[in-house]
Amino acid sequence: MTDRILPRLPTLAAGALCGLLLAVLPTAPSAQGAADLAVHISADSARMDERRGIGTYSGNVVVTRGDLTLRADRIVIHAPERRPVRMEAEGNPVRAESPDLDNQPRVATSQRMEYSFDDEVLLLLRDARVQTVTEDARGDRITYDLVQDIISIEGTPTERVHITIQPRPE
Repeated sequence: MTDRILPRLPTLAAGALCGLLLAVLPTAPSAQGAADLAVHISADSARMDERRGIGTYSGNVVVTRGDLTLRADRIVIHAPERRPVRMEAEGNPVRAESPDLDNQPRVATSQRMEYSFDDEVLLLLRDARVQTVTEDARGDRITYDLVQDIISIEGTPTERVHITIQPRPE
């Protein structure tokens, strides 16, 4: 019986090693589309309405998807057929962090945020601010396309938009 097992040991070991490497090594971003990324949620409490496809999370909520991390007091995720399509967050403030296209830090804060999973667009409402290595943008409403790295800022009749642009460090 040992004669039949010993010749197969190198093959079994190689298979186990390949399986271990696949489990440990991160997936390349290009190999996994944004739609395929899992959404990880931690919170003090959660309420799931499976029929409507709505999850409500409260208390120190942290949502992670790929390299985006969002922190809020309360988050509602709309996921019909268990596929997340939209997220609404409220907090004092809500905070989103994700590296920009050059892998530099960018932070967005506001009292309310909405995120479209399909488009990867953040909508910041009330006391909205986006900070990158080279920019600090403030307004009442900011739309931030995370894929294209495009920011659109709106003020109010009584509050103007404020932007500071810094030269990029060399």
